[in-house]
Amino acid sequence: MEGWLEPTLRFAHYALLLGLFGWTAFRLVGLRGIDPLSNDAGVGALVFAAIAAPLVSIALMLVSIAAMMGLPVTALDRAMFEAMISGTDMGTAFVVRMALLAAGLCALLMRRRSKRALPVAAVLFAAAVMTLGWNGHAAAKEGFVGLLHRFNNGVHLVAAGLWLGAVSWFLRLTVKVHIQRDQMAAKALLVTMHRFAPLGVSLVAAIAITGFVNSQMIFGLVNSGEVLKSEYGVLLLAKLVLVGGMLSFGARNAAVARRVALAQDGRKIDTYMALAALRRSLIGEFIVASSVIAVVAIMGMMSPVPM
Repeated sequence: MEGWLEPTLRFAHYALLLGLFGWTAFRLVGLRGIDPLSNDAGVGALVFAAIAAPLVSIALMLVSIAAMMGLPVTALDRAMFEAMISGTDMGTAFVVRMALLAAGLCALLMRRRSKRALPVAAVLFAAAVMTLGWNGHAAAKEGFVGLLHRFNNGVHLVAAGLWLGAVSWFLRLTVKVHIQRDQMAAKALLVTMHRFAPLGVSLVAAIAITGFVNSQMIFGLVNSGEVLKSEYGVLLLAKLVLVGGMLSFGARNAAVARRVALAQDGRKIDTYMALAALRRSLIGEFIVASSVIAVVAIMGMMSPVPM
């Protein structure tokens, strides 16, 4: 059980941070034109996630420190915790992340008082996501190269978070439209999904390019053959396969949305059948995306060098 505690917390940590950023950011940049559908931004669940994220971050920090010291969590004392917080990059990232998450939560709670609250929260959550690259593989190098690796990894995660936000929002809205049975709302959603295509392509390109750079900086692509002999390499292959599955789902979603959005006469295409197909596809894409996060959470604990 203890062996799975750290990867489970890492998965929850990544999922919460990516979800917080993706949900708030995509609401702002990807859902223009369907405000009646997206006005209910699921703020209750969002606030819950914003409260849970720092708690999970604290738990993960304690478990990580205990693992590094070879001790059970219950054996840690305040001096050990403070030494790791004040004397390591992991500790610096933790402190900054906690401050950003706290500020993001405050921004969410002020959303009814100010229209700027949600954009501010999105920016703060984006910054919190980028701190994930301040330790782990991306923090192995020092100087300019190290800074470049951290920045590249941050861009990779931000692009992935926005993609996850798009999948989550579109899944939620297809379910909502199916329940409402509103033809105009259904058409508006499909048009919005079609309009998302250029941004989706840009996100895929950003994820692919930054992922390529990450691999080069972590183990060097010329060493891929050796890396693939390690458990890290097996998980890397699994991640690539899963990402390929996500792209297949995304391409299918785009094709269905395009066919309906560009139809001259909406009655020639059964909009609700299209939405039903999209809903099934989006569920599959969401499951695959969650699996990618799980794989990434485990890979971050492993060495790419065969033992």
